[in-house]
Amino acid sequence: MSEQINLDTAVLDVLDGSQKRKYFIARHCPALDQIGVGNDLELLWNMYGVTVFSIKEEVVREVYRLTKSFEEITEDVGRWGVKHFGEIRAEVKVTDEDPLATSEEYKISQSGPKTKIELPQERIDAAITFMKVSAKLIIEDEYDRKFLSLKAEDSKLEQYFWDAQVTEANNLSGSTPILNSIATTKGLEVSKVAESVLAGKKSFDEKALALYDAMIALKKKFTDCTTIREHNVLWEDYLGVPMPQQQAIELGNTEEYDGWTPLPIKSGLPSKSMDILSPKRSHSLITPGPQLL
Repeated sequence: MSEQINLDTAVLDVLDGSQKRKYFIARHCPALDQIGVGNDLELLWNMYGVTVFSIKEEVVREVYRLTKSFEEITEDVGRWGVKHFGEIRAEVKVTDEDPLATSEEYKISQSGPKTKIELPQERIDAAITFMKVSAKLIIEDEYDRKFLSLKAEDSKLEQYFWDAQVTEANNLSGSTPILNSIATTKGLEVSKVAESVLAGKKSFDEKALALYDAMIALKKKFTDCTTIREHNVLWEDYLGVPMPQQQAIELGNTEEYDGWTPLPIKSGLPSKSMDILSPKRSHSLITPGPQLL
């Protein structure tokens, strides 16, 4: 009697040439290089400080070693959202590796190694999702840095005593050992130290709230976008990533001497938090011609 062999799903996947994978988008950090060793990590995108990758489902726990923010995304967003980032053309050329190259529904013509296809709505949606999520991560990472810079105005030792100082300052009738020590060292009344502590807390909270409000407002601009063209405008205005030349021409954002060279832009997020809500140029989101994308 022959032995019966039981193959689990993972083994079957290997035998038929497929493996289940998870797709992620993350802010790039050194840990990403480390988790890729021996884990068959596939890098799909690495631009503007954003990395998109896939990893075998069985080792997905390694992703939690990342020290910067990340999110899980669908395979469509991971593969096709990144491929069609910023794409405003309704028809594009793809290579033979693209499954749409042989699609009777979307194939238009073939010239050499590339096939012209009609870009399906599913891929447009994937690109929009990718542009939204990646912008979100970039913005959050930038404002995290701004917040850490705000905290860095005081040493870590001073920060350690912040909460205790505020607690004591709000209850001078109780025990105030830390405020007493500060008052003695500085030669001040405890009440004066308490006033200074509460004033400092109020100032810090106001600055932190201003950062938070600016971050939420900026993320909402991207969240509210429904087309690739709208995202291209925001990516250029707020993240310093140029829009496609054709869109710049349509919007009139070109040099006067030739009418087709895009105007120069400053790369990256504006350095001042208040500037981030004021774009470098004012664009109309309504462009000539059919609004396909």
